[in-house]
Amino acid sequence: MIYGYARVSTNHQDTELQRSALESAGCDHIYEEHASGRKSNRPVLKRLIATMQAGDELVVWKLDRIGRNVLHALLMFQQLQEKGINFRSITDGVDLKTASGRYNFRNILSAAQYESDLNSERTLAGLAVARAKGRIGGRRPKFTAEQWEKMRKMIMAGETRQSVSKGYGVGISTLYKKFPANH
Repeated sequence: MIYGYARVSTNHQDTELQRSALESAGCDHIYEEHASGRKSNRPVLKRLIATMQAGDELVVWKLDRIGRNVLHALLMFQQLQEKGINFRSITDGVDLKTASGRYNFRNILSAAQYESDLNSERTLAGLAVARAKGRIGGRRPKFTAEQWEKMRKMIMAGETRQSVSKGYGVGISTLYKKFPANH
């Protein structure tokens, strides 16, 4: 039996391209998952591997669909080999039945880990530069400290939270959190 596995990182992406390629590759069953390639906990992939038997084949559109962490991928491939399951990646020229496929597999997996590590380093460096400039993550606050103080004074003066809410476009529950009723 030939099984296909398609993965995208977010719910905003779709697996249409992967599914089409897997169908063309002759997959009998295709499993789809929405999960980060950096995480090892992928229930759909685990369930798929658990159902596969010796002589079956796992096909992916691209090797990085299995994951970007070399250790996780190697452990998964070891599990496939122990069960007698072949692995094939359509776009990468990887077919673990062949010596060149195994060679390509190791090189591509190392490159995927390198790319993932570089992205992490760039992100951390960018955050450090932003912090050095006094910026922190997240969006800018909707209100300044002065605006919050004005809202507090209005409430303390007896204005209802509902009217302050409408005037400033802030939720009533936010005003209760910021200015509890006993203040």
